[in-house]
Amino acid sequence: MNIVNKLTVRHLLGNKKRSVVTILGIAVSTSLISAILLGIFSFFSYFGTIEKYRSGDIVATFCDLTPEQVNALVNDDNISMVGVINTDATISGVRLDNGLEDRFRIGNVAHVGLDYFSQRVVCDYEGTFPTSSDEAAVEAQFLEDNHLDLKPGDTLTYEQGYRYFTDEDSLTYMAGAYQSIEQFEYSSTETVTVTAILHGNRPTGGYDILRGMDPGFFPAVEDTDVYITLKHPGPGSLKVLKGIVSDYGIDDYSFDSELLISYFAFEGSGGVYRRFFILMAMGLAIVVATSVILIYNSIGMSLTERMRYLGMLASVGATARQKRASIYFEGLILGIIGIPLGLILGYIGTKVTLYVLGSRMISNGMIMGVEGLSGGVPVVIKPEVVLLIILLATVTILISSFTPAIKAARVMPIDALRESNVIKVKAKKLRVNPLIRKIFGYEGELAYKNIKRNGIKGKVITFTISASVILFLTVSYFSDSINRVNRYDFSLPCELMVTCAYDERDEVRGMLENTEKIDKVYYADILNYAFNPNPERGIIVADTAVADPAFRNGKFKDLSLDDFTLIIVDDADFDKLLTDNGLDVSKYHDGTLRAVVLNDLFREKHPSELFNEGIIGQYLRYDRTEGYPPVIEIADLVKYESGNYLFELSPKGNATAYVPASEYYPRAYETIGPDYLSCEFGVETDHHEELVDELYEMFAEGDYSHYSVYDMVNAFEAMNTVTLMLNTAMYGFTALLTLIAIANIINTISTGIILRRKEFAMYRSVGLTSGGFKKMLRLETFLYGIKAILYGIPISLILCYMMYSSFNEKLFTFTPDWLMIIIVTIVVFLVIALSMALSINKIKDDTIIEALKEDAV
Repeated sequence: MNIVNKLTVRHLLGNKKRSVVTILGIAVSTSLISAILLGIFSFFSYFGTIEKYRSGDIVATFCDLTPEQVNALVNDDNISMVGVINTDATISGVRLDNGLEDRFRIGNVAHVGLDYFSQRVVCDYEGTFPTSSDEAAVEAQFLEDNHLDLKPGDTLTYEQGYRYFTDEDSLTYMAGAYQSIEQFEYSSTETVTVTAILHGNRPTGGYDILRGMDPGFFPAVEDTDVYITLKHPGPGSLKVLKGIVSDYGIDDYSFDSELLISYFAFEGSGGVYRRFFILMAMGLAIVVATSVILIYNSIGMSLTERMRYLGMLASVGATARQKRASIYFEGLILGIIGIPLGLILGYIGTKVTLYVLGSRMISNGMIMGVEGLSGGVPVVIKPEVVLLIILLATVTILISSFTPAIKAARVMPIDALRESNVIKVKAKKLRVNPLIRKIFGYEGELAYKNIKRNGIKGKVITFTISASVILFLTVSYFSDSINRVNRYDFSLPCELMVTCAYDERDEVRGMLENTEKIDKVYYADILNYAFNPNPERGIIVADTAVADPAFRNGKFKDLSLDDFTLIIVDDADFDKLLTDNGLDVSKYHDGTLRAVVLNDLFREKHPSELFNEGIIGQYLRYDRTEGYPPVIEIADLVKYESGNYLFELSPKGNATAYVPASEYYPRAYETIGPDYLSCEFGVETDHHEELVDELYEMFAEGDYSHYSVYDMVNAFEAMNTVTLMLNTAMYGFTALLTLIAIANIINTISTGIILRRKEFAMYRSVGLTSGGFKKMLRLETFLYGIKAILYGIPISLILCYMMYSSFNEKLFTFTPDWLMIIIVTIVVFLVIALSMALSINKIKDDTIIEALKEDAV
């Protein structure tokens, strides 16, 4: 190690606190980069695993293939498995002759080739896979439902045919769960040897029996579906699949996009994932930029401290290259310690986060078909990912070191010894506005001159504080924007939704209110008026006049109003809503069906008024009367009020109207009819899970004609998990970046104060009192904070507005969080004051003579 590098190491050891802060900054930066990249790769890999549990290891499905095409696929070097299934619906039905109810003894059978089992059986099973049509694999649940105690090697006899139902003389084949309207057409009696018993295989969940296929047998072309698995799946898988389709002339095909995405094969998958990676790149850029500020400040301050001995080295022959290399060597030493520490912290943080989130996703049923998986999302560590993390962290340090290295190379002996390149201020620039002295006194004038005299050090402090403010406010705004457009951030105020026939509503409500475990019951019937046609679902479009953009405010005119939600509520709660908004209650109980509209789209502390007065007098209605809800007039607009359960019955982003139950149901009875009209109650309880079964028993005992009970807690758990994931990512990211920002401020200010020991000693030597000294520093702190805030907040607002402009198709209104701006301003002054106080505490015992003699810190 040469003398320059030895001096660099000695300097780092002599300034342990700043070195530790810088190393921690590099570690936090690396850990954030690790969390982003490891988290993304792990999630993508995990969702590939999930897709295999749901659908099997299949990347593509080809339909209507000839035997020649199938054989060509089998011999293709890119394909590892080719599974064949006979889709002839006339042999897809199974019925056991055991005297049990049809819902137990009727099921489905699939006729499949050998590779099909390896591709699509992912559950635990007993025995071996079938190899011919005389053998079959049977679901254990099907055997249990039919009281059959079979083991591999036993035989099973069943009736084969097809399930169907007729509708106006047309026949529709049936599959899946048994329905009372279906019939069974018998064709033959089959006997097979059971070679395997499956225990809940999700990819083949629609089939109770998987029957083998004889070697060399091919179904008819129109009944042949083929599943393929690639030997080497990866980012180029889509290109390979398209080549296979082209080479073998396959016309009817589909790709498993979810499994392909887990291999990072995105071609043709739309803009969703491109936008996702853009967001990831933005996150990485923010981390790198923030870290550069911290490391640059640290190395810059280190350069200032080392200016004299660098000049001395230059005077004895040190080259510009050697001086520049000393800065890069300093970055290397800091990186050698900080990057591995960051990798470890990033791995631990990612592992804990993914385990918690993954466990919750599995436990609440958000991810279907993963019963065979345990724990959370495993962290996937690939060498190329680790190398990418190290590369980004190294680039961060290099960027941070670049400017200080250039400055170090330019240090000349005379300038360094005189420190003339540290402070270069002309006298006229130190002139002070007389108002400053009048307002703040002599100490204020000194503080102002100190900021000017500090030159680059003062600019670094101001820049650091401003950058920290900009960073926090922009990331905070980004997080709030993501939450604003997050439609999953929604949970009903009630735990259960209970539906009953209209004629039985009073009896059902009484039963619910008299149930001990139920705390509250209210009408919560929700209807949806759709304005866009959906032929596949057979939806009749409501009258679209009410969706006219002319009835909406400002940028909300660009909102695509796809539907309108109508909620039927208790009269007492509806009337209170009217009273709270200063509306006439009697107008809504005079025989005309009228509704009020919630005039707030996002339901935040900042109002987002969607509609203007033009919507009053418009109608929610269908052109057809019979079988549809009655016509409803929109009579008034109401404001959002936090804590009112009525506003929690529909998610943010929905146009929502409310009508009183006593007015709505009698008119709906006339248009919808008694046979189809139902009522829905919201039920609040702390015992939602056990109440579901109890209520069903009560309904059955009461001989009610129409009823259902929905556990909304479980239904919304998946949505809540999505919100948790977003909040964990966004606020965790913000919190770590905030720590870096605070470290930036403390590191910069404390180092700057310590470097001014001589200056402070000179002030004391000419008679500045201890009280005056503290006042001067407090005012200097105040002026730094004011200057940084004056730069930081306007730039933050500009950046937030630019962000809003890129989101405006969904955000619609630009609403800065002024409360957060005020809090950030206060925190900035507190952090600066704390940094100053800690730094002054280190130099308070300095004597004038020793401080003036000191050449280095």
